[in-house]
Amino acid sequence: MEGAEQWEDVKARSEASRRRVVAEEQSPEQSPEKVVDRPGAQDPIEVEDEDDVWDPFCLLEVDEAFRVRIGDRPAAEPDLKLAKEKELARQKYVAEEAKFYEQTCPDSDPCGISGYGFRKHWDAMYSRNYGPFEAITEICSMQFTDEPAPPGTTPCQTVQVFSAKVTGLEGGLQWPLDVYGFVAIRDTVDRRRNIIFDRKRDSCQTLTKKDPYLVLTGPTRAVVLMDPITIEVKLLVKSTDESKDKLLSYLGVEPYIHGGTLYSELLNKNYRSELSTLEFTLGNIMSSVEATIFLQVTDGSWPDGFSCRFVTRTVSIDQEMVLLLHSGDKTVPCTDDGSLKLLRRVATVEVNGKLHISVKAWKFDNSGKNKHELTMPKETDEDDLEKGGVHEPTLADISVEKEVVFTPKKTGRSDDTLDIGFCKIKVTVAWSLIWRNLF
Repeated sequence: MEGAEQWEDVKARSEASRRRVVAEEQSPEQSPEKVVDRPGAQDPIEVEDEDDVWDPFCLLEVDEAFRVRIGDRPAAEPDLKLAKEKELARQKYVAEEAKFYEQTCPDSDPCGISGYGFRKHWDAMYSRNYGPFEAITEICSMQFTDEPAPPGTTPCQTVQVFSAKVTGLEGGLQWPLDVYGFVAIRDTVDRRRNIIFDRKRDSCQTLTKKDPYLVLTGPTRAVVLMDPITIEVKLLVKSTDESKDKLLSYLGVEPYIHGGTLYSELLNKNYRSELSTLEFTLGNIMSSVEATIFLQVTDGSWPDGFSCRFVTRTVSIDQEMVLLLHSGDKTVPCTDDGSLKLLRRVATVEVNGKLHISVKAWKFDNSGKNKHELTMPKETDEDDLEKGGVHEPTLADISVEKEVVFTPKKTGRSDDTLDIGFCKIKVTVAWSLIWRNLF
């Protein structure tokens, strides 16, 4: 009996405790200290419809089903006719856009053409970071020929300067002209001058109506086209008295070059300033690498009385060439080790293209004969040739043309030989990706 009474007492206390807890949970005015912190203390979320519950895996199932349906479809065949029509439409758009740009930005605009306005703009924008206006670029070629390029460095769009000539003389000027001054290009890699022509007053270049082309000696590194480049020109005509020298051309112009083209293209740009018009022939080279060229006589020697002309070109723009060296009727400039002193040695070429380097050598004289008359050289003993002998030049006028072709690389060097009979010339091309200041 005593045990039964104790059991009933425990049950009664438990029931009383349960009712007290229930009453506290249901009380609307309970104090914060009396809130019971347990899982069942809050009301559960009521769901009216089971379909409204968000299932995180349902999207995966839908996406998988969509991929299955897409995978069952046959692959669409490329429409070559449509692709050709789109490319022709793109080329037409580019041509119309360039024409509109040239018409709406005439050469007489002093803000876009005048060298005075350009210098004022440059000083305000870049002098703090790049120093004086006359500073020359400190970046050279072959940046990554022997060193690895920074991550993300890839072939890029560049500008190749093929030629620059003076036309449209004004102000009573007449040929010939003794011209001095400079032509330079500035790009976003380095806002300083990248010189392509530079003559002092005491070493003028004489321009004639028959040959009005400037003898270019640059650039010293590839010209990168990320943003518009600037061609800067200051040329003067030498007179008997320096105080009477005339300003032939004074420019600071950004040539319009379309950045969205898919293929390399040839461009001709004319700019009138002061007393003349300058005509530039440029190449817009896509996805390109830098090529630095070296020539060295390794077998035989360059004979006296022979001229040479070395040029390089790309397959995509094979109608224009970069003149590396033209000796004319002067001795071919060589160092003691046989290296030729080139006027220019930096070019750019598409990474998937070809680089051609060629030479033409001929004998000249002052007897009035045709300097380019082609005659056969004196026969050479075949046994001597088999033993590695070298042709000796004859007394007759001779002309020899040879060419080597290189496949571009992103780094390293390539070698080949130009055998022109009386000597052999080693051709070395140092390849490099082009440094770009992306920040």
